[in-house]
Amino acid sequence: MTFRELFPVVMTITVLALAAGKLEARMISFPSEGFSLELSEQWVKVPTDVFEAKMQELKKAYGGKSGKNIAYRHALQLRSKEWFDYPYILVSRWDDTRVESDEIPDMNERLKEHLLKEGNGISGTRLKRSSFDPDSRIYQAELRFELAKRDMVMIKTVCYMNQSVLVLNAYIPEKSYPEYGPEVASAMSNLRLDPANVYQAGASSGMDFRKDILPYLKISIATGIILLLVGLFLWKRRRSSGNG
Repeated sequence: MTFRELFPVVMTITVLALAAGKLEARMISFPSEGFSLELSEQWVKVPTDVFEAKMQELKKAYGGKSGKNIAYRHALQLRSKEWFDYPYILVSRWDDTRVESDEIPDMNERLKEHLLKEGNGISGTRLKRSSFDPDSRIYQAELRFELAKRDMVMIKTVCYMNQSVLVLNAYIPEKSYPEYGPEVASAMSNLRLDPANVYQAGASSGMDFRKDILPYLKISIATGIILLLVGLFLWKRRRSSGNG
């Protein structure tokens, strides 16, 4: 068979292979939050009962009082893992909070400042990259740090919506980043909003950044640190059980 005869066959196989690969990805929707993510089928939502039980653990870790302010609402992780084993993605949303266009640069800088703060077992924090898309109003940062002698990556995505702010935090062990990081970063930076959540000029809600957003930001970061520690504890326990 000549090359000319083989060429259509090769092209057909290539197209089918690409199509099959595309079918492996699907939209994961969050109707209550008004957005969707496109991820491969290996990613699933953490069941509501499992998620709520984990939030109760965090509430106890906060001593009960501050736990009521935990802002996370959903979680995603790999289907093949135990619940809340790395990597996973946490979803939160700051309701009735609008950041005006001229305030967004200040917000992004404050995000960087808080992300680079260390404590609670975290060290060696460094900002690998950060970017802001003025069209989609999505800010994304990638951090590397060490937690209990384990190298970690956090991908943080902040989407400024019409009357609220959507925040996604992905926690990935650095050794797993080449496999999962690019897909997660792409999905988070290309998330799809429901029409009502798309940013509209002149739709001010009168919210103040320092009073209405900054407290949520601090709680979000603190909660993420606690979840990291909980995940590390579960990983060590499972590793010890395996070695035993």
